[in-house]
This record gives sequence, C-alpha cells and structure tokens, in this order.
Amino acid sequence: MKSIWKFPLSKVLLLALAAMGTAAIPAHAQTAAGTFSLAHKVLWAGAVLPAGDYAFSVNTEALPPRVTVRQVGGRIVAMLLSQSISEDSFVDSSSLVLHHEGGESVVSTLRLKNIGMALEFATPKLATPVAETAGLGPIAESQPAK
Repeated sequence: MKSIWKFPLSKVLLLALAAMGTAAIPAHAQTAAGTFSLAHKVLWAGAVLPAGDYAFSVNTEALPPRVTVRQVGGRIVAMLLSQSISEDSFVDSSSLVLHHEGGESVVSTLRLKNIGMALEFATPKLATPVAETAGLGPIAESQPAK
C-alpha cells in the first residue's frame, strides 16, 4: 500500500530547497561614492558639516540607503539615512542639492547619476527665536464655582 503523504511531502521539500537556493544568491547592490567641497557650514539630516572637503559612500543594500560622510583623509563625520528614494534618470551629473532655511544651508537631495537614484533627506527642525513674554505675577489659585 502506498502512502499518500510521500508524494506531496517530496514536492514541499523540493520547493523549500529551491527557495533556499534562490535566497542564497547575493543581491547585486548598487554602490556610489564621490567627493564634494563645502564653502560654508551645511546642515544635513541633523548633522553639521563645517566648510571643507568630504568623501561619501552610499550603501544601497539596506533600506533606506545609508550615506556615510567622512572628511577627506579623515574620520567619519556622519552616517545619514534618506527619508525617501526616487528614480532620477534625467540628471546630467551627480549633485548635492542645498536650500536655505532659517538662515542655514540645508541638504535636501543627493542625486546619484551612476545609479539613477535621488535620495531625499528630512529637513532638520531649526530653532526659531522665541518671542519674549511679559513678566507675569503669581496667578491666584482658582476656586470651583458654587
């Protein structure tokens, strides 16, 4: 007498082996690296980059992609995560897009031509001047209404 469990079980095992074999194939991550110079202080996703020369690399294996920024010939100064990613195949060249906010220069986008990707970054919350308040005397305790 044949068991009805042998045939379906062998199909399941074969399918599981095929799935494990497919998962073992390493992903071909796209990488990007480059250098840039800043003439003045810039804010980038919470990091403050003083004027100077920098090198960056982008790790696209993780989502969101991680951007590592280091001083040229020096230490890492920031590891940044993008807020969103978009395809950017119409860019003439790679670029770092800055805008002014609250009197500060802020990085909004890193465009990477060689991999056709634009990484958008969150704008840091800039401190706004607090309005002066009038000096108040002590407030009398309130009594419930009768």
